[in-house]
Amino acid sequence: MPADRENKRAFTDETNYLKRKVDEIYQKIKYLETKTEEQENLKKIRIASHYIDIVSIHCAMTDLSVNLLNHKNESYLDAGRKALYKAIIVLEEIVSNTVDMPLGENYELLASLESFSDGDRLGFIRKLGYTISLIEDRYGKNSKWKWSFVEMEGRYAVIAKNLFDFRSYQKKNDPNIEGFDDRYDYLFLVKDFLIDASNRYREKYELTNHSTEDMRKAIEYLRALKRVHILFNETNEVQNVAKRIELWSQKFEADIKAKEQKMKLKAHEEMKNRVKN
Repeated sequence: MPADRENKRAFTDETNYLKRKVDEIYQKIKYLETKTEEQENLKKIRIASHYIDIVSIHCAMTDLSVNLLNHKNESYLDAGRKALYKAIIVLEEIVSNTVDMPLGENYELLASLESFSDGDRLGFIRKLGYTISLIEDRYGKNSKWKWSFVEMEGRYAVIAKNLFDFRSYQKKNDPNIEGFDDRYDYLFLVKDFLIDASNRYREKYELTNHSTEDMRKAIEYLRALKRVHILFNETNEVQNVAKRIELWSQKFEADIKAKEQKMKLKAHEEMKNRVKN
């Protein structure tokens, strides 16, 4: 059998197997959605985790298409991206999508996730982050979805922050208490995600159409990061973030004024032209 026919056969066999795995996972999701549980939020986390698994499988299908057929089939990636959004939406139903939420506001909600250990939370957040990076990488740098991943990564950062139990961390901030390393690593990631999300929104603002919403988001993520630094009395970090907020806000205001002035000049020129005619 010629090599190309062998590759096509291998591709069909492998993708059919993976498609069956996807169908099985969707059956698990359907079952969980109809199941009534006391731990509703834990159930939603399991559902989100299943959606994340589906994303990885679709990325694997894409890899098979590239490696065996020398063709990137983006329909697999599109299906994976939709599953990823479903995972994010389910998680936002648990912890909300509020960027600059007071850090103790979701205390009661997090108490309902007490059996979801610090190590499990860290592993889950890493899994979600890895999967976002995986599908973004498969789309490539020149994808039409390039800037949509700024929003996705921002929403991921908020989920990670709002799922972190800041009150519990303050009580258990002791290397002798079990789970310290997991909590420490998780907090480090939260700070890192917030600054990354802020920088990505700022980049999008500068490189696309200077959307005011993008710049507001960039500053909002900085404010959320500042709130975390304040909570842990990280004075130098608070000052650095506050300075960046001030500089970015000044730049934003200057851009808005320049844009308004440009619009006024344009309107004035249009009026002059109408008078002449």
